[in-house]
Amino acid sequence: MTERYDALFANQPSDYCERVLGLCGFEGKEEYLEHEAEIIRECFGYIESGKSDRVTSYLLRDSQVNAELPVNNDGTLSAAELHELTGATLSEEELNEILDVVDLENKEEYSFQEADSFLESYEAFKSELESQEDDEPEPEPEPQALTLLDLKQRVGADITLSLVLQLLPLCGLKEQDSYTEEDAVVFERCYQYHQAGRSPHEIAQFFGVAVATSGDPVKQIVENIDNLSASQRQQILQTIAGKVVNQQQQIGAAFDQMVYAGLNQAFQNGELKAMIDRKLQENISVGKEVTIQAMVETCLEGKGMLPPQPENPTLPSSSTN
Repeated sequence: MTERYDALFANQPSDYCERVLGLCGFEGKEEYLEHEAEIIRECFGYIESGKSDRVTSYLLRDSQVNAELPVNNDGTLSAAELHELTGATLSEEELNEILDVVDLENKEEYSFQEADSFLESYEAFKSELESQEDDEPEPEPEPQALTLLDLKQRVGADITLSLVLQLLPLCGLKEQDSYTEEDAVVFERCYQYHQAGRSPHEIAQFFGVAVATSGDPVKQIVENIDNLSASQRQQILQTIAGKVVNQQQQIGAAFDQMVYAGLNQAFQNGELKAMIDRKLQENISVGKEVTIQAMVETCLEGKGMLPPQPENPTLPSSSTN
């Protein structure tokens, strides 16, 4: 099978066609065999990719050998072209190391045979470098920054963002753009204490966080109570209720003692008798019933000791002999 010259070099300038044929080692003719046409198309590709003529001639040799065609081994390559053939960026030290292996000097021009030796040594050098890289431990991945939402997800999707913000200062953290893995571990432990019923004050003490105090003593007491657990608050409420009842009883007893003392003094100095007589005369004159309760109330009112009257005031009944 053959391919015509006109089909291979359609609409190409004559000087370009001569250049390609010269690099391939062919003469101009009307038809080319299939393997010759393949080499010509390969040459087109190298030129279009920007390869120099010398590099193109060097690269075409493998195809020429496979096609059992004459090979031009008389060409040369510059040091830059030789470096280009490696497809890598070699340091000056690496380049000299490869040249030493093939017993070559660092020079401006290299023959095709020297280039062959250099590239063979380069392949061995590259394999050794790759094996060394495989033996090296892989670098640990960079720790990923966590967000406030990540902290929330770490302890459970049901927790509210408001609770997250309340717990952060208790374990020494604050609201910020990102958190480390260590921060997340600290927050998880803080949440566990919260779930176990620990008070905010207890949690803060565990993490060594100072609890801010207020200058207002009443406000400070309220804040301290808020920091207690539910069981502690219940215990305090029971204690306070017991003390209030006790104080009410003490106040009632003290008031009773004051009333008794006042009446006793009024009786001793005759004041009570005088008040009763006066009240008795007043009631008799207006036809009003005279009661002991009314006379006692008159005495207490005069001394400013009349206690608040209940809705249905009653006095204990007394018997007289």
